[in-house]
Amino acid sequence: MRKLVTYNKSQYKALIDQLGDGGFKLMSLLELHGSDQISELLSEKKLVVDVSSLVGLLSGDLQLASKFELLVHQLPFGTLFIGDDKTVNEGAYQLRIMFDDIIECDIEIDKDAQKDKRVNRTLVSLDELEFKQVLTTLESELIGQIEFKRSFESRSRSFRLFNALDEQPVFSLLLLGPSGVGKTEVAKILCEAIAPCQPLPKVNLGNYSSKDSLNSLIGSPRGYMGSEEGELGKKIDSSDAGILLVDEFEKAEPAVWNFFLDLLETGSFTDSQGMEHDLRGFIIVFTTNCPLGKINETFPAELLSRFNLMSHFSKLSVSDKKFFVERYVSMFAKKYRETAPSGLPTLPDDIADRAMMEIDIEATENIRILKNTTRSWISEFVEKARKSSSIATQPSIINTQT
Repeated sequence: MRKLVTYNKSQYKALIDQLGDGGFKLMSLLELHGSDQISELLSEKKLVVDVSSLVGLLSGDLQLASKFELLVHQLPFGTLFIGDDKTVNEGAYQLRIMFDDIIECDIEIDKDAQKDKRVNRTLVSLDELEFKQVLTTLESELIGQIEFKRSFESRSRSFRLFNALDEQPVFSLLLLGPSGVGKTEVAKILCEAIAPCQPLPKVNLGNYSSKDSLNSLIGSPRGYMGSEEGELGKKIDSSDAGILLVDEFEKAEPAVWNFFLDLLETGSFTDSQGMEHDLRGFIIVFTTNCPLGKINETFPAELLSRFNLMSHFSKLSVSDKKFFVERYVSMFAKKYRETAPSGLPTLPDDIADRAMMEIDIEATENIRILKNTTRSWISEFVEKARKSSSIATQPSIINTQT
């Protein structure tokens, strides 16, 4: 007698863990059918076959159904068949020819344990004083982008209000503009201000541009060999920060856009292991280098309408860049004086002024490149000072001849 055991999404991870501990090998029926090593796989003594991916293909295709029925009967007698309960229920009529009985998984899930999840520190969890401090930090730390700062303050207050009323699950930002003008920096500043010392969960969609990119992001469909949680769930679970950075959004596949469309609507997603990830209260920062004039032809209108704040980051002005260099050099000098080991030369009080005079601030528009240029200047300045100090302290040679 061949039985099919159905599971719901809350049971899936516990079921797979239990089977893995028992030494069972998991495959989907479609994967088994397409394998070049079918004879070797059929010899497995402990084989678990998930039929979830099969059911949708069987509807109305008797020839295909007969092929898979034959494959099912070729499998060892001890093979365990499992399937997602909703999928199996929808295809129960087609599956009647393959299995003698369909039973429900009896694994009990500890609901209290499910509730014992990581509590994220989010913008909406802050009191008013903490919230104002976040705004102050963003105002002082982000170079330029005055219009964005103004819009962020008003939209973030609106988010705190409507999130409390369950009217807005997440606060989504789409930041446009060239590289090196502060888009990614927004997420870094907010992360440190809201959840100090916590890592920033980040995905770069330039790495998720292939056809199976959604599987990489949230895990392969249940029942496929090697199915894992997915990178997005892992990164969110690794931090207490209620911030998510999604870089190079324009490079994503349409399937990934659709995924985020749903995420922005509901504030949560379920990964391939059946685990639900709750992002309600999160700030999700999307960045793109897409020109403002091409935004409507690049992204679907339905997706664009979901963003709570869209802002175009302009190139930094000369005064913005001067402010950055002065602040960076001054912060370095302060830290250097406090922590530098003995033996290193002292720095002059006017080192920041010297930096602004000697660094070609107008040569680059990219703040990252300007930062690297400034670091190189500092390194060379300290090295020159060290050499000068070394020469000055060398003992003089006294001629004793008369």
